This record gives sequence, C-alpha cells and structure tokens, in this order.
Amino acid sequence: MSGPATAVAVATGLASAAAFGLASALQHHQAGRVTRTGALDPALLSSLVRRPLWLLGVLADGLAVALQAVGLRFGPVALVQPLLIAGLPVAVVLSALLEHRRPSGREVAGILLCTAGLAVLAPATATAGLGGDPGRRSAILAGLVLAAVVGALLLAARLRNHWSPVATGTAAGVTVGAGSVLLAVCALRVDHPGRLLTSIAPYALIAVGLLGLALTQAAFQTGALGAPLAALSVMEPVVAVALAVAVLHEHLPAAATGRVLAAIGATAAVAGVVVLSRRAPARARAG
Repeated sequence: MSGPATAVAVATGLASAAAFGLASALQHHQAGRVTRTGALDPALLSSLVRRPLWLLGVLADGLAVALQAVGLRFGPVALVQPLLIAGLPVAVVLSALLEHRRPSGREVAGILLCTAGLAVLAPATATAGLGGDPGRRSAILAGLVLAAVVGALLLAARLRNHWSPVATGTAAGVTVGAGSVLLAVCALRVDHPGRLLTSIAPYALIAVGLLGLALTQAAFQTGALGAPLAALSVMEPVVAVALAVAVLHEHLPAAATGRVLAAIGATAAVAGVVVLSRRAPARARAG
C-alpha cells in the first residue's frame, strides 16, 4: 500500500471517528429521554425519529459512514477500523458537555487508556494488506456465527440487567463490525457498479446497518454512555478485523515487532473499556 493511500485512509478514518463520536453523543443524549423499550422494538426508533437532535446524530452517522467508506477504499480494514476507537473519547467528552458536567476521573482514565492503545495499535496495522472478494461459503458461515453471538448477548442482557449496558453494546459492536466488512466489500466494487448492484453486499449492508442502529440506540438507553459505547467501540474493530482476515483474506503485519505492538495497543484499549464500563451509576432520565 502506497504512502499517499495510507495517508488518505488514516485521515478519513480519524475524521469518521470524530463524526461517529458526535453521532453517539447526540443519540445517547436523546435515547435516554424516551421510554425504555426492548433492543429490537420498532417503537424505539419511531419515538427517536421525532427528535431533531437525534436526527442530527443520524446525519453525523451518515457522514461517518461515507468517510469510513473512503478510508476502506484506500486502506485495509485492519488499518481503518481500529482508528474508529478515536470516536470514543470524542463521544464521552461531548456527552459530558450535553449533560452539563465535567468528565469524571474514571472517564478521563478510560479515555487516556483507549487513546494510548489506539496510538500504538494504528501504526502497527498500517502495513496490513488489502483484501479481496469474500467466498460465499465463508461469508454465510461467518454470518450464522455472528447471528448466534448477537442472539446470546441480547439474551444475557435480558436475563441479567446489570450486564445490559456491556452486553447490548457488545451486540451492537458485533453487528456494526460486520457492517464495516460489508462496507469494505462495497468500496472494493464501487468501480464496477453493475457487479456491485447485482451482488448481495449492498442490500445486506442496509439490513445490517439498520439492525446496528437499533441495537446502538437500545444500548444507549441502558444508562451512562461509557460502558455501552466502550464495548461497541472496541468490539467493532475486533469483529471487523477478524472477518477481514477470515473472509476477505487480508494479511496482517508479518513482522514480530508489529504483532507485539498491536497486542500492546489492543490490551491498552481493552483496559480503557474496562475502566469506562465500571463508571458510576446511570444518570436520571429526563422527559
């Protein structure tokens, strides 16, 4: 991958992360102000769609996806997706501002850990190779496995209320991560519109994207932003990179140094998730 292509992938990936952070803060702010529903209850989205700030968050989401698609056109999933973790500190800070409070010490510590992990992880994956078209059998198998994982997570969230923020956020992250790989497939085929439109990828992307949106809003209803968004933000690149390697046949950095740095960065990011997941109790809901 050339230097200019890497620069475009990194720049658009970070811009996408900032847009995702804004979208998450606005959507969390509004999702906490409607009657709590089930994760897949259509009433949730129908209630939110009447709120202008939530719609602004959806527009920010759309911008983020467009920027992400550009990044995936120039760089591999293994490079672009981890950059989206940068949206987590943006969202936590903006959420605190919307709630007219200062970020807590625990939030600051979690943000710093996630940011440090990203700073180490991104350069370590910059040499990853672009993938190719997925095989039908591997794509179907991956889809079935991920559907089972999401179902199990939603069941855990329903049976164990105290697990709900992390379990629902993780389910959203798994879904959005799968959507990111579908987006990468569409980006690879964008030069051949006929081939793109006659494949299942763009239509699967729409379906998975809507499911991810519903799960994300349900996760945002579970209380404070930190836990569900941290779970989503880290699980998304984990699932996306795993799928990129297994289904798109992307090649991760072969050098031992790169793999060690990637492991260190990922560990720091996960530590940030743990810190944010143990944040103080959920805020009260306004009408």
